[in-house]
Amino acid sequence: MATKAWARRAIGLLVGAGVSMMTAQATRAAEITVLTTLNIRPALDDLRPLFEHATGHTITFISQGAAATQAKVQAGVPADALIHARTTIEALLKQGLIKPGSIIDISHSSIGVVVRAGAPKPDIATDEKFRRALLAAPSLAYPDPSQGSLGGNYLAALFDSWGITDALKPKLKLAGGGAPAAEMAARGEVALALNQVAEFMSVKGIAFVTPLPPALTRQVIMSGALLPGAREAGPAAAWLQFLRSPEAAKALRAHGMEP
Repeated sequence: MATKAWARRAIGLLVGAGVSMMTAQATRAAEITVLTTLNIRPALDDLRPLFEHATGHTITFISQGAAATQAKVQAGVPADALIHARTTIEALLKQGLIKPGSIIDISHSSIGVVVRAGAPKPDIATDEKFRRALLAAPSLAYPDPSQGSLGGNYLAALFDSWGITDALKPKLKLAGGGAPAAEMAARGEVALALNQVAEFMSVKGIAFVTPLPPALTRQVIMSGALLPGAREAGPAAAWLQFLRSPEAAKALRAHGMEP
């Protein structure tokens, strides 16, 4: 009974997003393929059963890092929709690789700062305090921007704009991804680790430093869009709209993102 009520509630949410109950029940079941980055994947995994119960459609995710996911779109890998950073989707739109008018914003992601569990936490509540904490830290880590990390590229650009890149270089360790950066902090290899909060949520042995300064708060916008070659454009559009529902908002927050 609980599962049926759960599905009915999901259908109601889809109706509110512009998908009628009749369409959800009568249309043939579609197999939707979605290209997505890894940072938002845990929330999508939570939401997929809800959508599938409500519509009868099924979703297959193809997930990799930001650069690899972008490369798949540029290589023409068959898929119906893309979930990626807004800046990347807009760049792909200019290349004719996104269906015009289909972009919707799904969530905002903040950049988190963590220390080893039990270690002292610096005050980073303002941008200036954060800058001073970075300069005072004996070591720090964040994902390698050259590998396409959304968080890594944002941080590299921020530190360039603050003129502290050269000062940080001698004590900076670039990680191969979000979780590895936090794992360095958990092992005591670095004093501070930085990347999207969503990618640190599953790492044990760390403690988040809060409150975050404005420079790190809600800085990465995650969006969805249809691909021009989508075979299941209608169902894929319904899925993207569902990601803006109140139920989706709960899942996003549970995994370190904000709608």
